[in-house]
Amino acid sequence: MIHLYCTVLGANLMITPPINRRLNTEIFAIPRAVSRGVALLLFCMMTTGFGTIITAKADIIEDRKAGFKANAQSMKAIAAAIGAGDRETVGKLAGGIASWAAKIPSHFPEGSDGGDTKARAEIWFNFDTFKARAKANETAATALVNAAQTGDPAAMMAGLKTLGASCKACHSDFKD
Repeated sequence: MIHLYCTVLGANLMITPPINRRLNTEIFAIPRAVSRGVALLLFCMMTTGFGTIITAKADIIEDRKAGFKANAQSMKAIAAAIGAGDRETVGKLAGGIASWAAKIPSHFPEGSDGGDTKARAEIWFNFDTFKARAKANETAATALVNAAQTGDPAAMMAGLKTLGASCKACHSDFKD
């Protein structure tokens, strides 16, 4: 009897074709080498593809976590920049938030709700609402960029509060 070996995700696997015990012969009617080669190829393709899906899902979750963490840091830095009268920094950071907000929906593809994430399942059940909240966040960040161009501290602070409220609105419905 011939055994096939395949290394998948660091594990060595042995594939043995089924045997008809009464006749003590292998069940495959096609030549052994072809049947075993096809079985091995299909098995390796399926398991490697599955590993790729798991990796891609983990990557997208890590990417979005990094994006939101950068947003939180930018919000704090914007508050400090407003206090220091640094409208250039306010505009630059708010522009980065607006850019991230435009990409938020693409960081929540179907099937990325499991794993190490605080994203609620409601995101995928109410994806249109989720996209609208991301768009509202982008709009608020863009308004803050415009306020920074005026250099008016009161307008920048009002813009920051509006931006923070848009973050909170999404978090209250879609984040654990």
